[in-house]
Amino acid sequence: MSWRHPIRTVRNRGSLRSLSRWLFLAVLGVAPWFYGGTTAWAIEFTTGMLGLVLVIWIASLLVDRRWPLVPRGLAVLVGLVLIHGWWMVINARAVYDGAFRFFVPVAPLVSSVAGSADYVLSFAFMLRVTALAGAILLVAEMVQRSPWLVRLWYSIAVSGGSIALLGIVQKASGAKMVFWQPPVWPPIGTFFGTFVYHGNAGAFLNLALPAIVGLTCWVIARNAHPLARALLAGIAVIVAVAIFSNTSRVAQAIGAALIIVLVATMARPFILRSWRLEGRTFFMVVAVVGIALFAVAQAARLDEPLGRWQQFSKHLQIDERWVANRAALSAIGDAGTLGFGPGVFRAIFPHYQQALANELHGTWRFLHDDYLQTLLEWGWVGSALLAGLFFGGLGVAIRSYLKADDWSTRQRFMLFGCVLGVVGVAIHAAVDFPLQILSIQLLVATYLGVCWGSSRWERSEVGGRRSEVGTDSQ
Repeated sequence: MSWRHPIRTVRNRGSLRSLSRWLFLAVLGVAPWFYGGTTAWAIEFTTGMLGLVLVIWIASLLVDRRWPLVPRGLAVLVGLVLIHGWWMVINARAVYDGAFRFFVPVAPLVSSVAGSADYVLSFAFMLRVTALAGAILLVAEMVQRSPWLVRLWYSIAVSGGSIALLGIVQKASGAKMVFWQPPVWPPIGTFFGTFVYHGNAGAFLNLALPAIVGLTCWVIARNAHPLARALLAGIAVIVAVAIFSNTSRVAQAIGAALIIVLVATMARPFILRSWRLEGRTFFMVVAVVGIALFAVAQAARLDEPLGRWQQFSKHLQIDERWVANRAALSAIGDAGTLGFGPGVFRAIFPHYQQALANELHGTWRFLHDDYLQTLLEWGWVGSALLAGLFFGGLGVAIRSYLKADDWSTRQRFMLFGCVLGVVGVAIHAAVDFPLQILSIQLLVATYLGVCWGSSRWERSEVGGRRSEVGTDSQ
């Protein structure tokens, strides 16, 4: 008669699930270091690692013989988005030849139904979309366990803080390019950290800031070790300074609004408590922090972003993004209900750019308006599905937050930070292209997973160990 120890069996069944989650946290932490996920090799590597994470997670589900513990509405929306996108790939009508700017026709599966304008671009893009959609599902299940929610939080803090610190050091040293890249000519004055474009760097930092401030407040609330409190407070200050050291005006404006909201909500109780307990010590701390901020600000070369703000009205009048939007608007009618195909903007836009050749110059990989670009690529149907996934997650999170009665402090702070970060990037996406950058997409997918998963939190604290088959390593 064979006998197996029940605890050992349960741990073995949970090992695959834990492995997928730890690997996901590693990918989340290192993705922005690969040039923000903007180069071809960085996109392929990060997408491949996410694919490996999902394969391991799916294997754990098969071993446990269960479905993922995610909201049904999220699963339906993810399924519909993937069906729409992959149908456009399967039913592609052409392959774009970039050298000659010519579409080579291919036979569609169903000629009477729309298909992608470029099979190759849509196929590659849908691999990324599938990996990100899987990440949303994985995170929505992962955050049902409090230890994994905290681990996710710390991963975001390390990732955001390290990129912010790198950017400040680059500013202080007068670097002409990312440290491990040789200078280029003409010089790129908009890089920050590992991001070549300052707008993307600012969007990433604005996403990380609310989570980092929330983690800092939670650590202070639970009276953690003084070193942990000091370290996290330092990271929050570094990220805040990095936002204003970066030269993206839109990111600075959004970052300032986020800081005001964070101070008025999460940080306010701790400031008042510190003031009531020991006013003299509080003033000393404020003075020390102020001096440190001044020193870091001097090193961060804040004179550069201030100079850009002085030229704001002049740049606003000559900015070509508004002309590009006019060209894109002229293409909406041709995009139709299902769009030109996921990821094909760079292939179809030059043909509409020609009509404004005297006003619009250069090669446009992305439109400086994520919503308009999404409408061109995904059509009205696909855009509605993506909007449901994005803004539906926000709605679920806000509803869960307002209805929650017995949530822990960590849940409230984490969800509030996620909502604030997603709102910030949603505003930024109206005048830039942060949602086209893989490292930002991954962080947004993570936040959406937290938002959607919050609808099940009322059961996770009490029945956390019963919410999954087996148990995870703590």
